[in-house]
Amino acid sequence: MSDFEFLSVQFEFEGGTYFSLIRKKKKINSIEYHITVMNGELEKLLFGNHIITQVNGVLQTKYNTEDKTVIRLNQAITKALEKYLSSNSVEATLAK
Repeated sequence: MSDFEFLSVQFEFEGGTYFSLIRKKKKINSIEYHITVMNGELEKLLFGNHIITQVNGVLQTKYNTEDKTVIRLNQAITKALEKYLSSNSVEATLAK
């Protein structure tokens, strides 16, 4: 894998289905996932809270807001990313 990889992840939020483009960036001791939501309003809402870090296989998010809607949006994307990563891990294992 190169230093960057792009993932397309679908997620559910407040009764709607949305898509995100996530740039996976390898760091020395972690992986960063930079989220871009393919919806202008949600993208603006997520601004400043768009990075999810994976350390020792666990996704972690630091919130720069107390806005509950932003936190729920980030949690919805994180949950979808976890599901995406676990399903791709299973597929890679089965392909061996």
